Amino acid sequence: MNGTMAKTRFRLLAVGVGGQGVLTATRLLGEAARIAGQNAVLGQLHGMSQRGGSVSSTVLIGPGLASFVGDGQADVVLGLEPLEVLRALPKISARTTVLVNTDPISPFILASRGESYPDLAGILAGIRAAAPRTCVTSGRAALGAANDERSLNIFMLGALSGLDVLPFAEDYLRGAIERRSPTRHLESIRRAYLLGRESVATTE
Repeated sequence: MNGTMAKTRFRLLAVGVGGQGVLTATRLLGEAARIAGQNAVLGQLHGMSQRGGSVSSTVLIGPGLASFVGDGQADVVLGLEPLEVLRALPKISARTTVLVNTDPISPFILASRGESYPDLAGILAGIRAAAPRTCVTSGRAALGAANDERSLNIFMLGALSGLDVLPFAEDYLRGAIERRSPTRHLESIRRAYLLGRESVATTE
C-alpha cells in the first residue's frame, strides 16, 4: 500500500494516554499525507490532558471531509498503550492492522481505585482475537534510557512505517517528522524512528 494514492478513505485510529504524544503522532501523519498531495482530515474523538487519561485521535486520508471512524471501520489502529487498544475493539475488524506498544501505563481511574493493571497477556489475546494482523513492539525495550515522551510516539511512527500499511511513501512521513523536530533533538528523534522501523522486522 505504501506510496499509492488513496482513492478510497484510509482510516487510522491512534490511542494512548495523556503524555504519550498521541495527538502529535496523528498531526504528523496528516502532514505527511498532505505533503504527499493527499487529502487528510484529523479528528480528536476523546482526550484528557492529564497523565493517565485516555486519548484517541483519527487520521482519515482520501476523499471526504468527515473525521469519524465508525465501528469496524479502522484500517489501522496505532496503540501507544495496550489497554487503550483493548478499549478500541469496537473500531477494529478482522481486516484491521493493529500496532501495539506493549508497555503498560495504569489508567488514572484504576490507580485512584487502588486496582491493579489487567493481565497484559490477556489484553493482547483479546486484541489478536479481533485483529489477527496485530504486531507488538516495546518502546521501553528498544529505546532504553532514551524512552521519553519525545521519543515514544516517533518510535511508534517508525514502526508503523515499517509495516507498509500507509497510503503514501515512507519518505513523506520521515520528512514531516524532521520538519517539525527541533534541531537540538533531531538526532535522537531520527534514532527513535529508525529503532521503530527495525523493531517490526523482528516482532510478531
